[in-house]
Amino acid sequence: MVTAPSTDSDTENGERASTPAWLAPIARAIPAIVVGLVITFTPDHSATMGLISLGVFGAVTAVVLVLTTLRLAASEPVRSLHRGLSVITAVVAAASFALVAGLEGNLLPFLLLTLGAYGVFAGAYEIVWGLRHRGVTPLARDGITVGAGTIILALILVAVGDSVSAVGFFGAYAVIVGVYLIIAGFSAKWAATSAKEQPTP
Repeated sequence: MVTAPSTDSDTENGERASTPAWLAPIARAIPAIVVGLVITFTPDHSATMGLISLGVFGAVTAVVLVLTTLRLAASEPVRSLHRGLSVITAVVAAASFALVAGLEGNLLPFLLLTLGAYGVFAGAYEIVWGLRHRGVTPLARDGITVGAGTIILALILVAVGDSVSAVGFFGAYAVIVGVYLIIAGFSAKWAATSAKEQPTP
């Protein structure tokens, strides 16, 4: 989980100062942890609550991903990860809110379908991105790990038959992934700092 992200200083070509790459996973972690904690401490684990939580998670995450993409250097590989994930999370958010607003009755099948689709598409995209960028950026390893965890969420949902379990697993996933991303971000910062402090031979 250690990385040495690109520098945040201006490039020789006059590129504007950009956000350091290690901040990207930390920014992405914030909405995940907040939504996960809200689910954890909310007694209502109905399918409606699950879709609303998924919608909020998707919408806020999409905004965070777009903002970090705009602030990262043009040459930073994490930009492509955040662009792709922003589209997926935005679509999931729109679908979740549309289902809550337009349907009544048992929403559990729609919660499982929407949450499962997020797990499959977001997880697969992040794994592919990580595999394609191995050797290009150390953040690729974190991408593979988070992507695998997201795929596991989708697989768990196959065996779920009630909203309490579905919403609970989503909350646990959000907290775990959020904490992992924070650790990944600070590990990246510390690795970059250590590399700068090493004497030049």
